Amino acid sequence: METFNIFFPIFVLVLLALAVPFGMMFANWVLSPQTQRKNKAKTDAYECGLSNVIGNASERFPIKYYIVAMLFLVFDLEVAFLLPLVIEFRNGGWELFAFLMIFLIILEVGYIYIIRKGVLNWSKISDRID
Repeated sequence: METFNIFFPIFVLVLLALAVPFGMMFANWVLSPQTQRKNKAKTDAYECGLSNVIGNASERFPIKYYIVAMLFLVFDLEVAFLLPLVIEFRNGGWELFAFLMIFLIILEVGYIYIIRKGVLNWSKISDRID
């Protein structure tokens, strides 16, 4: 009986983890309009904002979209790391300040590099990479 008491919360958590997604799928199946299940627009190929893409699938895709996505990730991670540092700044003392400055200097060197490469200039990217 002792083993049951230990594993009962885990068992309940596993049941909930299985019940929630299946319950949502069932609710979607029941509540969605039947007329919109399958139609031409839903089954047609849709890729990168272009409908009815026909042609060579191995064509080069402009890399500027990936560069913008990677820059977004860099800015996003910067915020994710800076927020806890700013919250704990009063309690951290000079060690935390030094760590924050080193982190910001490394990021600034990266930003200066991408600015000099012209990555943030959209027209330069499209002329050089496309």
